Amino acid sequence: MGELLINVVFPLYLLIGVGYLFGKLKGELETSSISFLVLYFFAPALVFSSFKRVELPLKYSLFIAFASLWVFLFTYSFSKLFARKREPAFYLSATVMNAGYLGIPLIYLLFGEKALPYGVSYMVFMAVYHFTLGILILNPGKLREGIISALKVPLIYAAVLAFLFKGINLPPGIEKILELTGNSTMPLMLVSIGISLSKVSLKEIKEALLGTVLRFLGGTLGALLFVKAVPVPPLLGKVILVQSSLPSAVLNFVLCQKFNRSPEVAASIIFLSTLLFLLYLPLLKLLLNLVF
Repeated sequence: MGELLINVVFPLYLLIGVGYLFGKLKGELETSSISFLVLYFFAPALVFSSFKRVELPLKYSLFIAFASLWVFLFTYSFSKLFARKREPAFYLSATVMNAGYLGIPLIYLLFGEKALPYGVSYMVFMAVYHFTLGILILNPGKLREGIISALKVPLIYAAVLAFLFKGINLPPGIEKILELTGNSTMPLMLVSIGISLSKVSLKEIKEALLGTVLRFLGGTLGALLFVKAVPVPPLLGKVILVQSSLPSAVLNFVLCQKFNRSPEVAASIIFLSTLLFLLYLPLLKLLLNLVF
């Protein structure tokens, strides 16, 4: 727990804190430009560079693809059932988890290097659903417009290209710049979240608590149902359960800002769920010991 706190959680809050401080000192600061760059440049580079390096048997890739889709749909339905008449930003933030910046280091600390291909694959598949189905969530009643918007986001094409380029060595300079660009995604967005949080009201914090509870319980329950119904290897099952139970994804903020769907609601759920995850993690580890 101490290693997780020092190496993963503390840097995350440090960057959010820097953004919050700048937001308070410079009230005119806006984050829309950063969100645009992340959505169309940095995040696609992250997905491409991460997924290209993963080597997994097709069977396990299919397991992870279906597991992440099931968890997405289950958690969304779960949040709609227990929190009616909320904004689209609320449902998206309760549905999609931080499977990358927090999930990958956590998987490594809990299960070691052998689990990383599972964790990275889950992150990529969830990112594809996030930037397709997630866009439809943010545009309710506008199916055609939502599909067109999803097709304009380069992240899904980055995932396809990463699959096609597996085993193909790009020039070292290109590989390096893609990796550096992708690694810049989360720091940029964490600072942006801090800026947005500097303008969040108490009402949004109350909503964030409900969104946090639904994020944790919906993700955990959905993953538990999947690993009990589908015969997956124990290590893969553990990764699916942990990845599905993580705090709200940082990139929820990007999408909500792009479509002007209450980004402050997304920011507050991201912040509070990340904060409270330290309390939820011991319960999650206990569940892992009981299930596997």
